Amino acid sequence: MSNEAKTKRVVNVPRQYFWNRLRAFGEIKTLLPDNIIEVKLSDGFSDSIGDVRSVYLGDPYPGEVIERLDGYEEGLSLTYSIVDKSCLPMLNYVACVNLKEISPNETDVNWCSHFVPDGATEDEITELLQSLYSLIFDNIEDQYKNSLSS
Repeated sequence: MSNEAKTKRVVNVPRQYFWNRLRAFGEIKTLLPDNIIEVKLSDGFSDSIGDVRSVYLGDPYPGEVIERLDGYEEGLSLTYSIVDKSCLPMLNYVACVNLKEISPNETDVNWCSHFVPDGATEDEITELLQSLYSLIFDNIEDQYKNSLSS
């Protein structure tokens, strides 16, 4: 049985800015600099559907997570999944991020994922994922504000 984690929020950045940050699939470390030790891209990586990235994490879940870009609709939605067994306490993870412009500087973001717990409870994984998505939102907002002042 699959479980779900959702985070929905209006992020104070233009939709295209959020989209550009999200679509830079190989640049996930810029969105989570304190959580990710290293990112390795597959040979021939081009930010295209089917490309994979290996993300190396530290504590509390040290190890490798291999993610594949499964699909996207330009400027509107992106879907990705974890392939193989990862260091995270879940299996069959797939996520979709949907964007909707609210105003020129506000984007409604709906980040939803499905997973099967493996080594942690459903509630623990849901809390982990929701806090991770919120951190990405915070970091994108901070980076956008910094880009305006530089």
